[in-house]
Amino acid sequence: MSGTLVGAYMSFYEYLNIPKSCKVRSAIFKKLFYEKADLSTRDKNLFIDNINKITWLYCLKPENINIKPYKDDNRDYPEIEVIEVEIIKDTKLNRIAEIIMRAIPYPMLLIFKLDDKIQLYTAHQRINQNDKSKNTLGEFVSTDWLDSDSPLCKKLDVKQMRFTNFYALYSDIVDVINIYNATIILPLKDNFTGEEARVLTAYVDAIEQEIFSLRSELKKETQFNRRMELNIQIKKLEKEKETNIGEYAQW
Repeated sequence: MSGTLVGAYMSFYEYLNIPKSCKVRSAIFKKLFYEKADLSTRDKNLFIDNINKITWLYCLKPENINIKPYKDDNRDYPEIEVIEVEIIKDTKLNRIAEIIMRAIPYPMLLIFKLDDKIQLYTAHQRINQNDKSKNTLGEFVSTDWLDSDSPLCKKLDVKQMRFTNFYALYSDIVDVINIYNATIILPLKDNFTGEEARVLTAYVDAIEQEIFSLRSELKKETQFNRRMELNIQIKKLEKEKETNIGEYAQW
């Protein structure tokens, strides 16, 4: 890898501003996931064909940063991990993220790296009430592929976030990503919250998926009347999305 690319990635981690005391920089071997996650042959091949290496970059825990663990009946956040996955190609990242986050059951900032781009994944976790030794992943909050000088990178300075406990800190990280994703959809007022941003992006994702499905059906449909019906549904959803996004902008 060229010195230019190395510098670009280091600038992103400098933006995070995580104390050096939290640095780990230890390789995580794929074998861990094969054994711990009990992967199918298909999932093993996903790791073999798509991942070059996995690195445990940082571990934020009470021993190395002045933040308290958090635990209640639903959540247990004793520390936060920052893990980088250098991939060979952009294929099924959601599935790879799910496998890694289930095998390493701590709140995690997961960073996929491909050439000179990065993509971030986060997901809140809850204690599995049927098996307390396991965690249940919440909805993924992720980004598109980012340049190292993306406006988002500059907002992920952990020292500007709450140090109340690890749940508060992780929630702030997730909120920053949610708000960034929402600003791609439309300009937002300065006090737009992470929860408002999550609702907006979830709505847009859902309605765009519905439109995509209808367009896929339209391509296959041969009957004129049904094609007209599908076109009307698509136009209606597009209008609905435009109207509702306009209302969000007034929040």
